Amino acid sequence: MRKASHYPSYNVWDEHEHWDPHTREIVARRRTPVVSYAFLTREEAMLVQTLAGVLTDEYRQEVLTFVTQHIDQLLRNPVGEGQRRADLPEKKTLYRSGLGGINELSHRLYRTDFIGLKQEQQEQLLSLIESGQAPQTPAWMQVAPKDFFKILLFDVVSAYYSHPLVWSDIGYGGPAYPRGYVRVEKGLTDPWEAVRDGK
Repeated sequence: MRKASHYPSYNVWDEHEHWDPHTREIVARRRTPVVSYAFLTREEAMLVQTLAGVLTDEYRQEVLTFVTQHIDQLLRNPVGEGQRRADLPEKKTLYRSGLGGINELSHRLYRTDFIGLKQEQQEQLLSLIESGQAPQTPAWMQVAPKDFFKILLFDVVSAYYSHPLVWSDIGYGGPAYPRGYVRVEKGLTDPWEAVRDGK
């Protein structure tokens, strides 16, 4: 179950007028994602969104939609990957096979798609994949389940912690430029930063 924030009254967006216009525009787009996908099919997008929710214990649709769109953007980007293990397929192939493998495994174990499972079943299935103990299915012939899980987890967490609602949850004050964190060297907080538990 998702824990309550230590900063319940803090909203990092309240400080957006102090950010430079380019940063403000980027963060604003994260707050109101448009539901459209260029690489993922509708079914794949729903699966990614469900996986992201389980991995982060998050249920706010605006956050999960952003995470899903971020991953779709990574996959549709024509620019190559910065680095990739020689024995792994390109990320587009890895995702397509990996998502297919999750549903194949779900049908083998529970006779339904992953998004139709109870949360405990979803967590158990992902534990099998993460530990490398998932039974072999046709989709997993092209990519090892454990390898897919590592990349999926990295992409989900990277996107998750770049959403302003999550920044507010953890008390992150947002982009430093151009204002900067003036008091950080003295172990203090600036007046516009979050105060833990309102104290």
